[in-house]
Amino acid sequence: MKTEKALFAGSLPALKKAGLSGYERLYFGNETCERILPSVQELAKAKKVCSECSAGFSLVTPFVTDQGLKKVVRLSRGLSGDDEVIANDFGVLNAIAKSSRAEPVCGRLLNRQFRDPRIAGFSNAPEELVQNLKLSHAESGLFREMLKGLGVKRVELDNLSQGIGTSLENTGMKATLYWPIAFVSATRFCLTANCDKISSRKKIGIFPCGLECRAYRFELSNGFFPGPLFMIGNALFFENPSLCKEEELAEKGIDRIVTNKALLE
Repeated sequence: MKTEKALFAGSLPALKKAGLSGYERLYFGNETCERILPSVQELAKAKKVCSECSAGFSLVTPFVTDQGLKKVVRLSRGLSGDDEVIANDFGVLNAIAKSSRAEPVCGRLLNRQFRDPRIAGFSNAPEELVQNLKLSHAESGLFREMLKGLGVKRVELDNLSQGIGTSLENTGMKATLYWPIAFVSATRFCLTANCDKISSRKKIGIFPCGLECRAYRFELSNGFFPGPLFMIGNALFFENPSLCKEEELAEKGIDRIVTNKALLE
């Protein structure tokens, strides 16, 4: 089974910087904040690049408010049956399944995993616990049946530091693996918002922002963690450069790898 190579580029500048050479698909959009979803015009330009490079196109979408859901649906009208919508919100997944020609995909935020990078240090834990911590919701037959009812044929996974235990082989579904940047957690309360404005230092809450996440990235360190955490907008990530051999990935039903180094650039 050939492994498809995809590039995650959340914006047109990121796409221009990285280029699509060597990739067969573009992941375009954002996983954690509806405020920085692309415009209809930006979406059209990204799709044009894909067309020129004969690459597939996947629109990445976050968890959303009602307003954000309307924006996602509006963006999805510019997609074809050959495109995908990566849904990280059940409302988005349901809406795309009902109203869009694009293929709905269960994003990595919807497919829950044990993502805390400290888990890799549980060296003395019982083997049964270690194996359980490698799994995801997609291991559940009931979860997969629910997804199939919405027309979902693909589930996405993070490259866990403790290893990947989920196997979709012979389930009728395929899997995508994000590498090397793994997701940890996200919130609507964005600490990056207005981070460079002195007048906002003592304000706590969910406020309008100037999209400061496009200019700033923060590296956090603590002795409890094996490496740094990266705060990108309203979400935390860590880097796991290790990757299973292609044959091992194929045995788990993983036939696509999304390179998302651009998240740190």
